[in-house]
Amino acid sequence: MSKKLLIGLASIAFVFFSTYFISCSKPNTDTPAITCADKTIVITGTTTNTSGGTATNGSITVSATGSTGFTYNINGGAFQSTGTFNSLAAGTYNIIAKDDAGCTSSKSFTVTATACPTITVTATVTNASSPTSINGAIVASATGSNGFTYSKDGTNFQPTGSFAALAVGNYTITVKDVNGCTGSAIFTVSNVACPTITITSTTTQTAGPTATNGSITAIASGGAAPYTYSKDGTNFQTSNIFTSLAIGNYTIVAKDANTCQGSSATIVITSAACPTITINTTVVGSELCAPANSNVGQITVNASGSTGLMYRLGTVGTYQSSNIFNALNSGSYTVGVIDANGCTSTSNATVSNLPQGALFTNVKAILAINCAFAGCHAGANPQNGINFTIDCTIVAQKDRINARAVVAGTMPPSGAISAADKQKITDWINAGGKYSN
Repeated sequence: MSKKLLIGLASIAFVFFSTYFISCSKPNTDTPAITCADKTIVITGTTTNTSGGTATNGSITVSATGSTGFTYNINGGAFQSTGTFNSLAAGTYNIIAKDDAGCTSSKSFTVTATACPTITVTATVTNASSPTSINGAIVASATGSNGFTYSKDGTNFQPTGSFAALAVGNYTITVKDVNGCTGSAIFTVSNVACPTITITSTTTQTAGPTATNGSITAIASGGAAPYTYSKDGTNFQTSNIFTSLAIGNYTIVAKDANTCQGSSATIVITSAACPTITINTTVVGSELCAPANSNVGQITVNASGSTGLMYRLGTVGTYQSSNIFNALNSGSYTVGVIDANGCTSTSNATVSNLPQGALFTNVKAILAINCAFAGCHAGANPQNGINFTIDCTIVAQKDRINARAVVAGTMPPSGAISAADKQKITDWINAGGKYSN
């Protein structure tokens, strides 16, 4: 056999045996990975219902199959190693089971509340002692469950069923047991009938029509002491004496310790008899020809018989402290006097004109001779409208008369007048130039 053939056969054999040993010396043993989709995790469990009402003693116990290393949570909370969840209120809960590979499954469970028992509420009621008293009471008790608390407003509960300081009215007492189950009942606080309260009184009259020194002393009986008293039905006082009262009608109201009320018949405060006020007047006569508001007429009032006297001219108007009234024209006047207590007295006074004075008489005679005649200062058309036959015109023109007759020395139409007549005119003017001078 040739050398080349042997080399070729050897090469073929090497390739064959190499391929055989490479492919058969180590068999392939790998398997596919398992995923969460390949698992079926099943949650089963039991629930224990609450004992009722608002109790939180329900529970859920679960377990899971389909994998290993489970932990559990409820409503998205932290995971725990056990499937038991306690202290649950009534409601629906979502339980999640998670295996050691993180694969999860969930299931809902419902905890229900056991039906509440029938809770019966009874009470003993103490009525208030009067319509406005707040001393009523309710003592309530309950049956049908246990662990009761009590409320009269449905919100604030207390461990006992005793409620004091109650006014007249209706009250709903609510009872709640240990599980929050409730029962309620309505109780009425009424009032004990008020007694008849009688009021007697004594009065002190005022010292006068406008005085405010009257008083009433009232005594109440028939109710529960102590009493309070009022003269307007609104403002009460502990004292039974009312002072500083004016003339008028008063009704006294008494209220006893239980706020029961009684009232008096109308009590009348009147005025004591006024004293006799005696009036005497001193009159100064008025001036016949005085200008307005400048007369000399005057009335001085002198009164006696009381105190705090004030005075008034006329029957209306304000009284004044001064007893002198000035600048009065002639006429009849009524003067009034009032004392500190409103007692009054009146009197009449007449202001007359002062008589014509001797100096004025002399001047009037001079004028009559020299110019008080027709064609001069008299008659229907006196010169310059000045008529010296009128007394008040003479008084009004005294300065003109002095200027013409005394200073100038003439009195038309008669001409110059005597020194004696001039002196008479001067004397009258110096005395005041009045009708009464």
